[in-house]
Amino acid sequence: MGVFGFSLALLLLLPGYGLAMYLFSGQDVIHGVQPNHGESLTASSFILLILVSAVFIGAFFAWVVSEPQVQAFTFDEYKQLLTLTITRRCRSPFQVHVPFSEIISIRPYVMTSSAHDGHFRVAYRGAKGKFFEHCVGDGTSLENIEFHGAWLRGMLGERMCELVDLDK
Repeated sequence: MGVFGFSLALLLLLPGYGLAMYLFSGQDVIHGVQPNHGESLTASSFILLILVSAVFIGAFFAWVVSEPQVQAFTFDEYKQLLTLTITRRCRSPFQVHVPFSEIISIRPYVMTSSAHDGHFRVAYRGAKGKFFEHCVGDGTSLENIEFHGAWLRGMLGERMCELVDLDK
């Protein structure tokens, strides 16, 4: 949501800036006074300052609403439960408990065919049937991905997918 959040914030802020510029400099133009472009609020340095501040506000908004990160995860075979510890920027971490029955798929990935490590993408159905997907275990060695893949395939069956090479 980073690029979308940035674009949304920019689209929401720019009309307000345009209105503010019109209100500051528009009265002189309405009364027929020729604006002095060196001292006007529409001078290029003022417009540049407004645009730069809009970009910074948009970037901050995009940073705050960016994708959540999984800090820790555990698969409990006996309780049939996946526990994710998730953090979002500017917020405290929280735990999500996902029953194995709500897991849609777990897909192991490697970025290139010559990679020595990879990660898993866990897709599950949350509250009210909403779809969630998180990257877990980033930097997991290929041996551990194969081992955990076989172990999870025993519990989840076909919902545990084969290793996907993003290079191909």
